[in-house]
Amino acid sequence: MNTIKCLFIILVVALPTCLIAQNEDKYGTTDNERILCKEALSVYKSYNKQKNYSEAYQQWEKACNVCPQAVQESLYSHGAVFLKNEIKGAVGEGDEIRKAVLVDSLMWIYDMRMQLFPVTKKKPNNRCGVLGRAASDFYRFNKDSAEVACGMFKESIDCLEAKSSASVLSGYYVTSFYTMKAINKIDKEAGTARKAEMLTDYLMLMDYCNKAIGMAQEAGKEKDIKGYNKAKVNIEKTFIAIAQCDDMVPVLQASVEADTANFELKKKVLSLLTNRECTENELFLPVATAIYDQEPSAKAAYAIGMSYAKLSQLTQSFTYMEEAVSLCDSCPEQITYLLKTGQIASALKKSSTARRYANQILALEPNNADAVMLIGDAVASASRACNDGALGKRAVYWVAHDYYSRAKKMNPELAEKAGKRMSKMSKQYPTIDEVFELGLQAGGTFTVKSVAGCPCSGESTIIRVR
Repeated sequence: MNTIKCLFIILVVALPTCLIAQNEDKYGTTDNERILCKEALSVYKSYNKQKNYSEAYQQWEKACNVCPQAVQESLYSHGAVFLKNEIKGAVGEGDEIRKAVLVDSLMWIYDMRMQLFPVTKKKPNNRCGVLGRAASDFYRFNKDSAEVACGMFKESIDCLEAKSSASVLSGYYVTSFYTMKAINKIDKEAGTARKAEMLTDYLMLMDYCNKAIGMAQEAGKEKDIKGYNKAKVNIEKTFIAIAQCDDMVPVLQASVEADTANFELKKKVLSLLTNRECTENELFLPVATAIYDQEPSAKAAYAIGMSYAKLSQLTQSFTYMEEAVSLCDSCPEQITYLLKTGQIASALKKSSTARRYANQILALEPNNADAVMLIGDAVASASRACNDGALGKRAVYWVAHDYYSRAKKMNPELAEKAGKRMSKMSKQYPTIDEVFELGLQAGGTFTVKSVAGCPCSGESTIIRVR
């Protein structure tokens, strides 16, 4: 037992010494090698801190020559900075030969870093992050090799997803675009297939950007937030260049037909068509209905409702629009859903229902001029419902005019639309004789009598004549 205790004590005492020895070994196998390596590292890092990158590069080369390859990951991250500075100088001098050699060295640096440090304690997917950096620099210096850069970007993004850097996400989409153009020159069919991938990749990349922005907001990283928002703008610009409705539909149609069971693909296609307001085609409604049947949601119900509305099938449209409203519990699109549903209700002469939706909007946004316009529409279409046998039928036009006038003052952008409807209402006013026969006078106050189904019962207005 005493022997075991002694052995244990020896091991405990010796363990730190062993660890120190192992840690020292990374600098070299002999004392002299270790001294030379540490000295070289210290010298180049000193120049790096001073931002004297030209001298740092010279000393860094010495460190590369005397230190083991796996000495430190920073040897490679710093090396990339120095090499890019040297490339900048070569470009400025017009030395294309030296530039080409330096670019090759830069790519070698990235390869070595990925090979030697694929995983670190802080970054379990370190290789993927370095690959994204390599892709960005490769494309910067090899604009005619977009396809190669695109493959590098894709591998990095497939690994990191929303943790990809902003430059990698936007870089992938830009290189995808030029890759698609190059392929299309050789093989139209392959180019079309590539375009289909780009259309769905757009949704994936925007989703990653939004998730990354959310993470950056939680961490309070303003610089990252700006970077990902800039990436979204760049991705959007590229998307707009390819996503014309006439071009999109055949490509997406072929994608859906080739993989009819792919529910996620259908969801991306629906989102894509909706975002581009590309809804008047044979693809939109079947895809939207298929998604809604399997996974009912406010967005899908709204998409179907709007599609039916554009086909002038308002009864079917209204059913789905009301479903969209019921499924939207304080969702970001709530105001839009309420407004569109109210407008379709008004078109169906469901005046009280239309006003109810308008009131719901005003409860959320008291200064919403569109909701006030909707009330005017609901009232204007309710002349029969408000007919009290006297002036009630015509009084609705006074009330509707009042709401249109109010909306016009609230939002100047509605001035033209409101003005036209006000003019239309004025033509429906009663004559002086009709008003006089009831013992009333123009300019006086009139209260709409309470009639079942009348959306403006009890409201007061000013008597006007045509």
